[in-house]
Amino acid sequence: MKSVKWTLGSLALFFLCLLFFPGRVSAEDTPVAAEGVYIEDVNVSGMTEEEISQAVSEKMARLQQDTIVFYVNDRSVSVTAGELGLGYSNPEVIQQALSAGRQGNVLQRFRMERYVEKNGPLVLELNLTVSADAVRSVVEEKCVPLNCDAVDMGLVRGEDGTFSITPRQDGVSVRVEDTVSKTVEYMESEWHGGQGGVSAATDVVEAQGDEEQLALVQDVLGESSTEYGTWNTNRSTNISVGASRLNGIVLYPGEELSVGDTMAPFTAEEGYLPAASYEMGSVVDSYGGGICQVSTTLYLAVLRSELEVTERYSHSMTVSYVKPSMDAAIAEGVKDFKFVNNTDAPIYIEASAGDGEVAFAIYGHETRDPSRTVEFESETLSTTEPTTTITLDSSASYGSVTETSSGHTGSSARLWKIVYVNGEEQSREQINSSEYQMSPRTYTVGTGGAGAEAVSAISAAAATGDLNQVYQAISQYPNGQAPSE
Repeated sequence: MKSVKWTLGSLALFFLCLLFFPGRVSAEDTPVAAEGVYIEDVNVSGMTEEEISQAVSEKMARLQQDTIVFYVNDRSVSVTAGELGLGYSNPEVIQQALSAGRQGNVLQRFRMERYVEKNGPLVLELNLTVSADAVRSVVEEKCVPLNCDAVDMGLVRGEDGTFSITPRQDGVSVRVEDTVSKTVEYMESEWHGGQGGVSAATDVVEAQGDEEQLALVQDVLGESSTEYGTWNTNRSTNISVGASRLNGIVLYPGEELSVGDTMAPFTAEEGYLPAASYEMGSVVDSYGGGICQVSTTLYLAVLRSELEVTERYSHSMTVSYVKPSMDAAIAEGVKDFKFVNNTDAPIYIEASAGDGEVAFAIYGHETRDPSRTVEFESETLSTTEPTTTITLDSSASYGSVTETSSGHTGSSARLWKIVYVNGEEQSREQINSSEYQMSPRTYTVGTGGAGAEAVSAISAAAATGDLNQVYQAISQYPNGQAPSE
């Protein structure tokens, strides 16, 4: 065998090459990672810089698909780590993996090899990060909806007329910013892949209730009913749905009820149907048409219970089911009816609707003197009779007259509260005032097939607003044409 002789100069040159040109050098002079080097659980041994970068990207893509579960009390929601904006903050880990065990002097590289032999692979970690904004969006959109409202101790009125008490249950509310901070800390300090979990930071919303107070609810404080036509099934349905939203509500002393918010939203998903309602002085079909009769009927029961009314609006036009100023209109986001329980005990609202009648009874603790009675009197201050508007319709048969709206009488009214003691009037107080718009009676007159002279005559008659003059003009042109000479 031919022996290799190393001169002093050759040895020096060899060690200089090891020092200044570390790592295995391929035919293309491309450095690769040493054996036993990992990034997280990815073996990058023998990989080039480009291959390591690709391996890290694939690792991050897998991590972004891992599931993170948020726990809100006894409920949970799952998201992916990617939805939390998962990334990493140490891109230099690729160069670290490439140079580990390939840099330094011969002794340092030898120690690296011995370390791997003795302790196993050298594992470099990714400094994982998440986006606080992305976490906040997840918490607000997916965790906050898991909030639970507190359920106060309540009442149920049985068929025999007696009340039974229902238990109370505390609610839970997510603290958004605290949950965001907790999630960021967990994802960046503890989590390294797989299914993770974060318990949302929450506050307990304490339910209220007092059995002794609820036991006081025995008396009818006020009641009311109004009638509606059952022929309009959509409107009847809306009245039933609206009344059901209010039935069984318990209002503690000092609490305020928004009747509009309680019955809303007025959508098909909530069981409401299109029916006639007032809008800007006109009658239009809208979802929930008829719910104002529900709020009006409750308004009268509230007045008779002498609860504190904090918000009430009249309709834009008068309604048929109560006298002027006895109504309480509801228009989502515009008009509401609100009142406060100003008694010394809870009140219970009982509502029913069916067979053409909607009714309310308010139960509570009666403390008023039995010799004292209250009545409410509507007073109309002025009226404005509806005008007549006549339009022509060339698509309708000549001479036909159709009433499209019967019109509404405008008026100004107010409501009085009259207190009697032993049948004698003691006081008279104005409760509200109301203004109702006038809306005209409207008719359409058919001019189909009529000549220009007939149309002109009928148009002139229509402009007067006098239906008799319209009929007279039609009679002058019986066939819609000028009479022959």
